Amino acid sequence: MDTIILTFENGEKREYIRGVKFQDVVNDIKGLYQFDILCGKFKNQVIDYEDSILKSGNIILYDLNTKEGNKIYEKGLTILFESCVREVLGKDTSIKISYSIDRGIYCKINKELSDDILKEIKKLMMLKVEKGIPFVKVETSKNDTLEYFKGLKREDKVKMIYYDTSPFISLYKFDGTYNYILGKVPHDSSVLKYFDLTLLNNGIVLRFPSIYDNGKIVKYTHHENYYNSLEEYSNWADLLNISNIGELNDAIINDNAGEIIKLCEMIQDYNLLNIAEKITLNKNNIKIVLISGPSSSGKTTTSKKLALYLKSLGLTPHQISLDDYFLNRDDTPLDEDGKPDFESLRAIDIKLFNSQMEKMLKGLKVITPTFDFVSGKKTFDKPIQMSDKDILIVEGLHALNNNLLKNIEKKYKFKIYISPLAFMGIDDDNRISMTDIRLLRRMIRDNRTRGYNAEKTLLTWSSVRKGEEKYVFPFQDEADVIFNSILAYELGVIKTYAEPLLFSIKEESQEYLTAIRLIETLKFVLPIPSDTIPDVSILREFIGNSYFEK
Repeated sequence: MDTIILTFENGEKREYIRGVKFQDVVNDIKGLYQFDILCGKFKNQVIDYEDSILKSGNIILYDLNTKEGNKIYEKGLTILFESCVREVLGKDTSIKISYSIDRGIYCKINKELSDDILKEIKKLMMLKVEKGIPFVKVETSKNDTLEYFKGLKREDKVKMIYYDTSPFISLYKFDGTYNYILGKVPHDSSVLKYFDLTLLNNGIVLRFPSIYDNGKIVKYTHHENYYNSLEEYSNWADLLNISNIGELNDAIINDNAGEIIKLCEMIQDYNLLNIAEKITLNKNNIKIVLISGPSSSGKTTTSKKLALYLKSLGLTPHQISLDDYFLNRDDTPLDEDGKPDFESLRAIDIKLFNSQMEKMLKGLKVITPTFDFVSGKKTFDKPIQMSDKDILIVEGLHALNNNLLKNIEKKYKFKIYISPLAFMGIDDDNRISMTDIRLLRRMIRDNRTRGYNAEKTLLTWSSVRKGEEKYVFPFQDEADVIFNSILAYELGVIKTYAEPLLFSIKEESQEYLTAIRLIETLKFVLPIPSDTIPDVSILREFIGNSYFEK
């Protein structure tokens, strides 16, 4: 009998009949894994349970603790959740999968909710998990798909599919209902064991383990400032009819892209001016502004624009980057893999930083450092001496960490958390990840300023994300305000810069699947030329020609 040899990640080899289905392979080894296998990778292609394996080779299995498996888990859980919500509240219920919030997804629902309804939805979800209802992939024509969603009055789906150039569309059928979901979904609902629901205003937070939680449901923590910032921008976008990619594309083809750019930039500048006025008018005489946020949030541009606003209001700002307080390279601590841990607070010379800040607040003259990333050493070359109208703006990954500036009274500090808080979906069922937006921004900037190819950025992204989970996100509630650096139009611009970089990643690369996923996300977005984007825009920090780089 013709056989093949599959080699697993741990080096184990097993023999199977040629043409074995992936599901049979999973059944053979699942006792060795704590969590259900959601999909696999063979010959650098994602394989589903129904796929047959014809050749010998290396095989990788993905569960919910992997980035690939976790996204599939989220897609399946979303379909399960929507199915149960509509069964409880009625088929006419409108559900919008809005954005990520504290280890979960905030889902807006247009019906009245209560604790009892929440319990009923959760009970039904658990019942459908026990039944192991299959997700069945169905190929249909684009025209038939459009007619189907028109009949359901799903304008968000109609708009999205209109901009899909494929003649055939893949739908997923679950428990009698069809849906278009971007990406892979699980084989059936039996793997969706780990979830919980939290009632929040006019919606429900659908919670499930992240890749950092090892299958555990973390207790929901509400971040009020974070939530309010998202809702404020989301409501504004709804008023402008740019709450999903289809509506943004409509604006582009109607020659309104220029107006959308101006409106987005105006609202962002207005919000930053409001922050500057809060700082200026504060009766406690704020002396230090601390700005933090995850990678590629636009911290540098925001701090420099804020400095201009503060200057226009009568203050004299001095800008300081925490990066300039890195320990000399030879003194940098190592991570668990033995590599320099630049993401850790331990990489910062905290003693020097705190000492210099305290001296400056006393009016003493201080020579602050500049870190040379080529030599890996600091040079002391920037003198600062503060007077009554002077104010410090400190920007960096760890700026909100309580281990900084412990001896300075809270009333003298103003903390800003900045991040692109994505509110726009591809449609109501397919959200756009905030993390993906930051990744695309970083990839473009890395290529432009450091000469990195896209693969290099993607390869280092997981370590960046680990650092954010440890050192940035836990301190977001320390912020006095949250500044949303998203621009509703930016994906149209990012597309023109990111697509060539993503297509350059070869099929044999370990990041090929991530590149394909990002290309699939961008394919729905119509391109927007960058020539009308202001030189002070946050987006310029990534695509180039920023006023602040001159």
